[in-house]
Amino acid sequence: MNKMTNSTTAKKGISPYVIVLLVVIAVAIAVIMSTSDKSAKSSTFSQADADPTETVHINGHLMKDMPLEYNPEKDPNYFSFFLKDKEGEVRKVISLNPKQQDFERAETVNMYGKGTAEGKEFHATTVMPKCPSKYPTDSINSTAQTSSTLLK
Repeated sequence: MNKMTNSTTAKKGISPYVIVLLVVIAVAIAVIMSTSDKSAKSSTFSQADADPTETVHINGHLMKDMPLEYNPEKDPNYFSFFLKDKEGEVRKVISLNPKQQDFERAETVNMYGKGTAEGKEFHATTVMPKCPSKYPTDSINSTAQTSSTLLK
């Protein structure tokens, strides 16, 4: 009888629970990979307008010579500015969040949001200004050279 039991167990193979678990893990990995791919790539205003229902990531240069609109007394949750995307298109960006401190100093801006079917403005849900480094590269290089000279 003991030989019979061992041979029956050997023929069963992989449990259905293990197969289901492997399928669930594979699907989870596929979902994670597809969402990380979308969030990593930067879009343009024209790509955002092509599908106004999809949230996209846009990286661009703040147009400092164009008006910035923020009046906290009137509406502290309305802020607009102009941005040039990587294709060179300049667009008015509207954010329904307060303006960050020192936003005017930003050189580039990363943001998430949606385009419009009309293509006149971009509605940002998240705005992340990238300010210039407070340590100019020239002063870093001269400090490093001075330090290496002192060490000799």
